[in-house]
Amino acid sequence: MPRLSPLIRTPARLFPRRALFHSSPLRLASAADSKPASVPIALISQIRAARPGTPLSLARTALQSTQNDLQQALAWIANQAAESGAAKAKKLEGRTANEGLVGVAVLADGTGGVGVRAAMVELRCETDFVARTDEFRDLVESVARSVAFFAEPTPSSSSTTNSLLLDRDLASLGSTPVIPPPSASATHAEDTPTSTIASSIASTISRLGENISLARVASVAIDPVLPGEQPTHLAATYLHGAKASTSGDTSFQAGTLASLLVCRLGTGGSVEKDEVRKIVRALARQVVAMPTSTVEGGEEKVEEGEQSTALYEQGLMTMSSSAAFEFEQGSKVGEVLRLWSKARGVEDGGLKVEQLKRWQVGQEE
Repeated sequence: MPRLSPLIRTPARLFPRRALFHSSPLRLASAADSKPASVPIALISQIRAARPGTPLSLARTALQSTQNDLQQALAWIANQAAESGAAKAKKLEGRTANEGLVGVAVLADGTGGVGVRAAMVELRCETDFVARTDEFRDLVESVARSVAFFAEPTPSSSSTTNSLLLDRDLASLGSTPVIPPPSASATHAEDTPTSTIASSIASTISRLGENISLARVASVAIDPVLPGEQPTHLAATYLHGAKASTSGDTSFQAGTLASLLVCRLGTGGSVEKDEVRKIVRALARQVVAMPTSTVEGGEEKVEEGEQSTALYEQGLMTMSSSAAFEFEQGSKVGEVLRLWSKARGVEDGGLKVEQLKRWQVGQEE
């Protein structure tokens, strides 16, 4: 029986499969369709101006994912930051955070005829290094301004203790919209999606890599009254180691020790706004200088050689006698206010401090 000839094999090199595959019209069309759309450099610059610190790669991906729609790209980045920040915040929430800043925003102090609107917040982080960054300070400013702006007004005629300067429930503040600092709002603010206090904190945690938490919040909001007809309320603040807004706006300051006072000016008399502002600021400085916890002493017992923790029982250290208003140096704060009210003819209780807060970073009330 004759033997069969072996099969003739065609050398593979004569028909390279890879070359055939790449030359396929279908393959070429598919590759062309999946090519990422080009991203204009100008749009990337706008994203980085609206959200400083955004990596180039993230800005490019956001624009590619939204077909170069700037508004949608910013929202996409905000979403990513919120999700990343929330996950990181959950992971870091057990870590100790005793550093940070106390920030006070006084949007209206009562002397301008538009009522009173102010807030004091304490935001904590893990290290002093992070507390000193502009990004952390801007976050404190945004939270303080937002709380002050959205605070519900209380009746200006109220004089009940703890009715004006209110401690705020932290859990309910998370959904409050954030008002960016003036320095940030001037740069493409119209293109930036609205953030909340919770999402702003989460985003900052994601970028700075530390546990950040809102420790305390207090606010006061009083509607204006007609001049001369009702007592006027005033807000005063002072901060130790103050760091002003990066925008130069004096309505916000942050530091490690702060006071916020709500004062009441009675009706009648001859009163200069600048003089009243100077006095209440001196009182706010006194509260920071001394370990002050209450306005009046009540049943407090003070050992010989010690200072009272009640403001009215302390010797006034932060204001001097002058030709315009003379008083004996070392007089108690309560007595000085009584003398000033009498000298200026202010009735209906004169000038008095109704409530005060004194907060130090990391210190419990």
